[in-house]
Amino acid sequence: EEPVVQGTVLPPGSLGEHEKPLDDAPELSLPAGPWLEFYKDKMTAPQRMQTLVHLWNSAEQEERVEFLRHLIDLINNPTISNRIKGGQEILKDLDANFYHGVTYPERWVQTFKEELVIDDKKVVFEKLYKTLDPHEQRLVIGTLT
Repeated sequence: EEPVVQGTVLPPGSLGEHEKPLDDAPELSLPAGPWLEFYKDKMTAPQRMQTLVHLWNSAEQEERVEFLRHLIDLINNPTISNRIKGGQEILKDLDANFYHGVTYPERWVQTFKEELVIDDKKVVFEKLYKTLDPHEQRLVIGTLT
């Protein structure tokens, strides 16, 4: 299967900067730290999206409900939040194959899954979401509507 980056099909091995290793990513630490700057400045848009997908997929269903509620509060726009799907469908794993071959900081996902409590996970999602540019924020909302 050919990798897809932001809706464009690319031949295998042609992802270039999107597949560069991210082993040099700083530790995921709260309340702040260099990881957020790394996310914003050193990662490509597909890498940022892939990271969000893997963080979401690493969470339990109950945590995902909390993430959605928090996102709706962040958006603070009933026109958008009323379009967000409800029910179990929205809580399923996201398709990581959409960004097949795109790298992400795997240590972050491990820390997120194994070391953070739900309130800290919500803070991580909030910080990452707020760091995204408007187009990337629309991509996130688009997966929920």
